[in-house]
Amino acid sequence: MAGIVGPGGLTPGEPSTAPAARPAESGGDAGAVASPTVVLLERPRGPMPARLPAGTALLRVAYRIDHGEECFHLELHTDDDLQITVTEPDLRAQRRPELSLARAAAEGRWLQFLLRLTSWSENKTTLETWLTALRRRYEDRLRLIIWDETGFEIPWELFAHRAGLPGEHGWLGADVEIVRWTSPLSETAIDWWGTDAAECHGPVLSFVDSGLPMTLNGLFERWSCEDSKTMDALLTSLAEDGRGVGLVHVWTHGTVGDTGDRATLGGLSRDRIGAYRMGALRAGRTLVLLNACSGAQLMGDTDFGERASRSFALIFLRRGAPGVIATAGQVEPAFSRDLLEHLLTVAAVGEVRLSAALRDYRARLAAGVGDLTRAGTDLYPLRAFIYGVMYQYIGRLDTTLRLQPRGEPG
Repeated sequence: MAGIVGPGGLTPGEPSTAPAARPAESGGDAGAVASPTVVLLERPRGPMPARLPAGTALLRVAYRIDHGEECFHLELHTDDDLQITVTEPDLRAQRRPELSLARAAAEGRWLQFLLRLTSWSENKTTLETWLTALRRRYEDRLRLIIWDETGFEIPWELFAHRAGLPGEHGWLGADVEIVRWTSPLSETAIDWWGTDAAECHGPVLSFVDSGLPMTLNGLFERWSCEDSKTMDALLTSLAEDGRGVGLVHVWTHGTVGDTGDRATLGGLSRDRIGAYRMGALRAGRTLVLLNACSGAQLMGDTDFGERASRSFALIFLRRGAPGVIATAGQVEPAFSRDLLEHLLTVAAVGEVRLSAALRDYRARLAAGVGDLTRAGTDLYPLRAFIYGVMYQYIGRLDTTLRLQPRGEPG
């Protein structure tokens, strides 16, 4: 597999094998800046195949401590011989940005947040060049895996860039299919690749919190659906090995916490949810939609002395779900209902790849954002877009969803 990377290593603490940039030839000036260099990689270590599928790229965001500060290094991997110019500082030892989606939603500064993301993106010259080359080569066929090991809550879906293609929206998550990976600090491995593409097909198992200020108004009416009265009842229903479930849907409140007994989902603590075995997920054919605040948000545990490596989404992935859609922060109920309606609408047409469904959802919302320099007093489109970007797909590359119509045998 070919790829391009700045010095920083293939695994934490491993010295880079890439050649150093040669000094610029500028008449012997001792203060000359090193010239850019083109670098080809050996195959990186980690949960990756010998070769990425065609039209697929991987952005690895590696965690580092540099001069006592938490930093991230970027590694860029492609499926072919694509080459770009790399400048060292563009990829390595970048300090943690304070740009989390959770913070943006809590503050409600929608326009300012998007403007800040635009400014932050401008300095990522090598990343911009790489993405532009990929998008021009593959256009809407490009799929990007973002393997973020940092826990920094970087909103890569809101990386602002333009490749000069017709119809582009200028935001990565609205123009490109994105699949998220993370690296939990756990002995329980997550099989990101699986043995083949995961088709999630079957009935719906749903828990809708009666305390929410609105209802689903029959959104599951056409699908085979079993309702659970509580979060405990839903998780208990997943105990049976081999039970066929296409979609686990959770619409409830979620909270973050600094320990596993303080973070909650549907009234149950993260520790309590982690105690359920969920044998029905072992077949690897069930999509989990955590339509609740902060389902994908990484949290540490102060009692354990860990870095941020836990989330509600990771519990379901560890139990065998091939994919989870969850939020990176707080989302208002009306917007979470809109996301569910979108997924069910595309599922009604036929089998849908989850990363494509989310890209199209973000693209629809991005179309309402327009030129940020012309934003008026109506900030609803900006708010809707940021809430839409909150939803991340975490899991296998080709996971699809095909629901079972009501009355159809399983």
